[in-house]
Amino acid sequence: MLFRSCGAFMDLVLKRTGHRGGGNLAKGYANYGTRVSGPQVGAIAVLTRRGGGHVGVVSGVDPNGNPIIVSGNHNRTVAESVYPAGRVTAYVLPGG
Repeated sequence: MLFRSCGAFMDLVLKRTGHRGGGNLAKGYANYGTRVSGPQVGAIAVLTRRGGGHVGVVSGVDPNGNPIIVSGNHNRTVAESVYPAGRVTAYVLPGG
């Protein structure tokens, strides 16, 4: 499936799993749900990137402590990738 923004992908995932949507802007997810101190499977990760932000769902953590994240608009598709932990500005757990 093709997504024009990672935020749109995140919004769709949340709505299809029974949560309220969070909108289309990645940085807006830093204020969504309950903030947690580190990566947890199922948490939303909000990241910085040149020209904006990025958002996805944590699916694991690599041996170096970097989050493994499933996100939309990852080279114009949905994909899982390891991101540097230093790029993460927030981890949040979705609420009801």
